[in-house]
Amino acid sequence: MWISEPRARHVHAACASTGRLFAVASLVLATAIVLLGLRLPTAYHPMNTMAWIVGAASVLSVLYAALGLTGVRAHLHGGYLDAAGARRTKRLLVGMWAAAVVFSALACFAFLGTVVSQVGNPLHPEVRFTVGVWAQLCLLAAPPVLTGVLFFVGRRLLDPVPPAVRQGAAVTPAVGGAGATTYPLPPSPQRYVWITAARTHEVRRACGRLGTALLTAGVLLVPTIVLLGDRLPPLYPALGFLSWTFATIGLVQVFVAATVLRGARRHVRDEHLDLHGALTTRRSLGVIWGFGLFSTVFSGVGLALALSMPAGGPAGEAVRYPAAAWVVLSLMVTPGALTGIAFFAARRLFPSPATARRPGPTAG
Repeated sequence: MWISEPRARHVHAACASTGRLFAVASLVLATAIVLLGLRLPTAYHPMNTMAWIVGAASVLSVLYAALGLTGVRAHLHGGYLDAAGARRTKRLLVGMWAAAVVFSALACFAFLGTVVSQVGNPLHPEVRFTVGVWAQLCLLAAPPVLTGVLFFVGRRLLDPVPPAVRQGAAVTPAVGGAGATTYPLPPSPQRYVWITAARTHEVRRACGRLGTALLTAGVLLVPTIVLLGDRLPPLYPALGFLSWTFATIGLVQVFVAATVLRGARRHVRDEHLDLHGALTTRRSLGVIWGFGLFSTVFSGVGLALALSMPAGGPAGEAVRYPAAAWVVLSLMVTPGALTGIAFFAARRLFPSPATARRPGPTAG
C-alpha cells in the first residue's frame, strides 16, 4: 500500500532506531536482574533464583518485540508498505506484550512471596524490604512497560495506513479539488539481485564453515554434558527431568540451526541472491534462536532448583554448587549462544530485501 516516500523513510528510520535502542535496553535489563538477584539477602532461597531467572526470561519478550519492530524495514519498498507484513508485526508486538505481562507477573509474585515469607525468619534476620528489594521489583516489572511502549510506537508508525492499492488499478485522490494525483502501482519486487562473484564465494563459504562448526559443537556438547552430569549431586527428580528435557531441546536447536545455515548456500549461486530464500533463512534462524534461548533459560532454572531443593528446601542455608554444576550450567547456556551466533551471522550474510534490492541486472 502507498504511504509516500517521505513517510516510508520516516517509518524505516524510526523502526530501526527504536528497535535497536530497546534491544540494547533489554540486554542491560536482563543483566541487571541477574546481578541484583544474586546479591539480594534472599539469594539463598530457591524461589528467589526462580524469580530472577523467570524475570530475565520475560526480558526476551522485549528483545523479540524490538527485533520485530526493526524487521519492519523488510516490508518497505520505495513509498510502499507491505500491509500483510505490517499486520504480522503488530500481532507479534501484541503477543510479546502479553508474554511479558505473564512472565513478569510470575516473577514479581515469586520474588515478593519469597521476601514476605522470610521476613522475621530468625535464621535470616538480614531479609527485609530494603532498597535493593524494591529495585529488583521495579526491574522485574519493567518488561511489560517496555513491550507496551514498543507496541504503541509500532501501532503509531504502522496504523492508520491508507487503503491498499488494488492490483491493476490506481488510486486517484483529489488534491484541493483542483486536480488529481495518481499513485503508481507498486513495482513487482525483484526476487533475485546481482552480487559479485567474490561475495557469492564469501557467503557460501561462511555458511558452510559456520554450519559445520555448529554441527561439531553440538556433537561435542552431547557427551560432555552427559559425562559431567554423572558427577552432579542427587537432583530433585521432577526438576532434574525438566532441566535435562529443555537441555535436549536446546541442543536440537543447534543442529537445526546448522542445517539451515548449510542449506542457505543454495540461495546464493551464479552471482545472484535469492531474496525470498534469504528472508526465509533469517526468519527461520530467528525462531530457532528463540527456542534456543527459552530452552537455555528453563534448563538452567531446572538445574539450579534441582540442586537447591535437596539442600534443605526453601528455608535451607545458602546453596553451594559443586564445580561440576557450574560447568554443566555453563554448557547448558551454550545452545542459546550458538543459535544467537547463527542468527546474527545470517543477518550479516543475507541482507533484508529492503536493503538488498538495487537497480541492476536481475534474473527471473
